[in-house]
Amino acid sequence: MATRFRRSLIAKISSKLFIFLISFFRLSTEKIPAAASCARSKSPSSGRTGPVMQVSLLGPVRSIGLGSLGKLVRVRFASAAVVLCVLGLLVSPLHASDTSDTKPSASEAMQAYQQIDSWVRALQVDEDSVGDRAFASVGVTLRLDGQVVGRGESTGFGEDPQRITQATRIAIAQARAWVRQKIGQDPSDEPSSDQWSSIADRLTLSVELAGAVVPMSESSLGLPGLGLSPGVHGLVLRLGEQIEVMGPDEMLTLGLTPERAAYAMATALSSDGGMALASIDELIQRGYTFGRFEPTWIAQGSESRGGVFLDRGGRVVEDSTYGLRSVRDLGQRLARYLIAQQWPGAERYGMVGTRDVVSGRATPQIAPVYEQALSAYALLRYGSSGDQDIHRLAREHGLQLLTDLSIVQPGEPEPWGTQDGGVGAAASAVALSQVKQGLRPDTWNEMEKNCLATLDGLYSPIDGFDASTPAAARGLIAWSMVEAGHRHAEKAVRDVFRDTDAGQLVAQMPFLAWAELGLAEESDDVPAGAALQTMREWMWAHQLGKSDLEFSDRDFVGGVVFTKGSSLLPTSANIRPIAAACLMLGDPRLTEGTIADASMASEIGRVASALRFVDQLTMRADSAFLSRAPDRSIGGIRTSLWELRVSPASSALALISVVDFDESIQAIAARSENP
Repeated sequence: MATRFRRSLIAKISSKLFIFLISFFRLSTEKIPAAASCARSKSPSSGRTGPVMQVSLLGPVRSIGLGSLGKLVRVRFASAAVVLCVLGLLVSPLHASDTSDTKPSASEAMQAYQQIDSWVRALQVDEDSVGDRAFASVGVTLRLDGQVVGRGESTGFGEDPQRITQATRIAIAQARAWVRQKIGQDPSDEPSSDQWSSIADRLTLSVELAGAVVPMSESSLGLPGLGLSPGVHGLVLRLGEQIEVMGPDEMLTLGLTPERAAYAMATALSSDGGMALASIDELIQRGYTFGRFEPTWIAQGSESRGGVFLDRGGRVVEDSTYGLRSVRDLGQRLARYLIAQQWPGAERYGMVGTRDVVSGRATPQIAPVYEQALSAYALLRYGSSGDQDIHRLAREHGLQLLTDLSIVQPGEPEPWGTQDGGVGAAASAVALSQVKQGLRPDTWNEMEKNCLATLDGLYSPIDGFDASTPAAARGLIAWSMVEAGHRHAEKAVRDVFRDTDAGQLVAQMPFLAWAELGLAEESDDVPAGAALQTMREWMWAHQLGKSDLEFSDRDFVGGVVFTKGSSLLPTSANIRPIAAACLMLGDPRLTEGTIADASMASEIGRVASALRFVDQLTMRADSAFLSRAPDRSIGGIRTSLWELRVSPASSALALISVVDFDESIQAIAARSENP
């Protein structure tokens, strides 16, 4: 898990001393950021309890329990009394110094990488050039056009200077065998030396180097995710004299969490498929022992590029330099990604669906109506926010998406259909609202008429929302009704606020916030403003900062964990409430003050930090080596930092967030100039 803890000897300390020590520690180390530097500050809790479920528009998303990340201890004062709020087990760092003395230095790791790189380009290991540095684990992965063609690993519970040659030799042998298999079995088909040289130059190299493999205790194995940080730690399983190892590169490539990796490795060691159904305790009873390692990871982003140090398969977006220019750069990359998802054939299918980064394949091949309509809306919003080439291109593709949606191909679902609970019809109506009536072709007008007819059947002021509409989609339906000027729009919005528990309000974001602010556009106040502000306060109270995380998990900074006990890591589901916060930032009824005010500076800092996490979720060029279709994956929002799937819907919401944040900053600046 991201922040790894074990139980300390708390039972030996009296409860009064325990409370005093923890209170003193939290107070003495509390980070109070300077408002002038727009640093992140934490709002007081709203007092609500219970988890906030992360949902999709079509229903609940199964959360992944991955350990005790987040705010483990929170201390509050009330009426001069100290109230200790423990949101998880207070424990001491599990591996605080396990590998500090054996972890290779940056220079040692780069030297080893360069040595391996020279062997790979020659496609053979030079035994005479082996260095003296010993490693406990070495992983060497070779890819050709994004496909793994060779993977060599040498790992044990002790250091060995020969691991670097063993792993490289295995990887090169596998790469040679892969090439021979591709060109045929005839010995006369053996590539020439020039061909081998050309192939070697095209290989991309990924190297993982660990100075120690640490045995794992039963208590750490009992933690969610085995207490490991996905994409950061490697796992070792031993049964008798046999060892199986899986590093972060392989886990990310295969899409495995540490727990799933453990079962796959146990099955491989025993050749017993039943191991996949055994519990971790049963594996221990059967004689399996576990070890973990945290490698230094160096890899090439693409051919002919030098190796760079990676964290979780990519580079960390530094929060200290993240600002408006960074957000605008993010917008350009998101827009280019959405444009690149255009259907490649002659059919009018619009765009492809969620793409698996590793294989390059999209599933489903044709994106659902909701994703296409939301992407069209995002591209049109972004296109109207500037006059650069990327803005004009975004608008052009947004209009093209609407045209493709309006022309229903054989076997393609109608945008106004109810097979998805009306989600697609609602999103389509919103996208069409971005284009003036006089500029529309007849197919658009027909689509809008049919979508509005569908909306009429999704909500009744007497009966409420239709049973076929997913509860998580009610905010979207209400927003669509507002954008379309529906006569029952305000009643629908009020019903969603009334029927949604305060702790679950985040599940209706950002659509419900957009609907509310759309209704109140010309009003002096926002009727549900207090509820939105409370939701935002709760959100910031659960935002992660550097002090909540280990150094290797700093890429989660700015993300939000909505649960007590912190058994979850932030994922792309964060984008929905973050999108609401971006719009709320620029509304003086919800966010008072000017840029000179400390409260405003703090709020901008919190939103910017959240957008930094959104930026971290994007697929970047440094991670292109992992993909067989990098040009169609870069810029997209990944499901999570450890899951290599990029989604048009999440990317569209992120693009809208960028536009709203930019406009909010401009509105705040204008407010400062004209108080």
